[in-house]
Amino acid sequence: MLGTVLDVFRLRQYFNAVTLARELGTQVYEDVGFVNTIRRALVTLPFEDTSVETRPFPPPRALRLPRLRERRVGLVATGGSGALASVVGCLRAFEEAGTTPSVISVCSGSALFGFPLAAGIPAEEVAEFTLSMSSADFVDINWSGLATLTTGARGFAGIIRGERLESTYRRLLGDMCLGDLSIPCYAPVWNIEANRIEYLGPSTHPDLPVARAVRTAIAIPLFIDPVPLDGNYWCDGGIVDIFPVRPLLELEERPDVVLAVNGFYPPDFAGEDATGWKTRAASILHIASQIRTAQQIELARENLARLRASTEVLMTNPVPYEAVRGAGFYQQFLDHKDWPGFMRSGREAARTAMQAWERGAEPRPGRGRGRTSPAPGRRRTRAVA
Repeated sequence: MLGTVLDVFRLRQYFNAVTLARELGTQVYEDVGFVNTIRRALVTLPFEDTSVETRPFPPPRALRLPRLRERRVGLVATGGSGALASVVGCLRAFEEAGTTPSVISVCSGSALFGFPLAAGIPAEEVAEFTLSMSSADFVDINWSGLATLTTGARGFAGIIRGERLESTYRRLLGDMCLGDLSIPCYAPVWNIEANRIEYLGPSTHPDLPVARAVRTAIAIPLFIDPVPLDGNYWCDGGIVDIFPVRPLLELEERPDVVLAVNGFYPPDFAGEDATGWKTRAASILHIASQIRTAQQIELARENLARLRASTEVLMTNPVPYEAVRGAGFYQQFLDHKDWPGFMRSGREAARTAMQAWERGAEPRPGRGRGRTSPAPGRRRTRAVA
């Protein structure tokens, strides 16, 4: 018993609990509206106005990027709940530039938006579809199973089943499988039994319905039920790999340029500043989040360095970190009112990044796209706030 309690690998669980309690308490104290958001997601009253604008973009404004259009341009996005609605804006910018990504890698929240875009659905339609969703389209509370939350589904049962969200996406995507996508798109998922990260995409699971892939990619442990696949149970792989670059570098033809979208951590995955924690009362409350996120954020930094060493990276941070920090992560999943603004921010960030690259790009001899890997050595990287 004591050996189990003191198991070093349980330390992160303890710090997770401390951090979550602090974040939820702070959110409730500072914003009573957060409690109302949860209530609306569970029980919407008939007289409430829950409408959200569904056409967030201005009329298309053409982008003249002849050099960028000669390159293979990939897109990678972190998780970050509804903040990754910004990915829809990024694809709107691609459309305005008259080009499409050669490969997309999404994670957790960005899978909600990235997979439909990879299916060839225009950004305007994806925006309208996702912004029109109500909580009834994706929240199916497992009321009868709440009492067995920690024992059902091999200990990883969720509050939300996830079946309704899959059905909602089937209305948009039908029975389309990953192998049918117009643009190769991947998402990391965590195999609970084998304790390993794998990637759902055209080259790994071509016959998996895209709607099922979306559901699996966002199955956050204890929040959404794990999904059975190939005899195992799978959850959101973003709990480990929040910035999934492997599909771009290993699973598909390597892009020349990558537009990277960070919607979960401070710019360049800097982490939070906990300076002075030792002199603060109840200091454990202020340092627990550092321990909770240490492994995930360090892997994200390593992935960013790996990407920068292999290709040119246009790093964007279209959503303020404060919008998804702590309980804001759940707020942005349950409440869509900020999504239109995130979509517009994603469009502007992508346009700015691509225009900056175009101004500094060297002329490329020929127009072929056949190069499978960039020249060795560190590439230029441009960061855009």
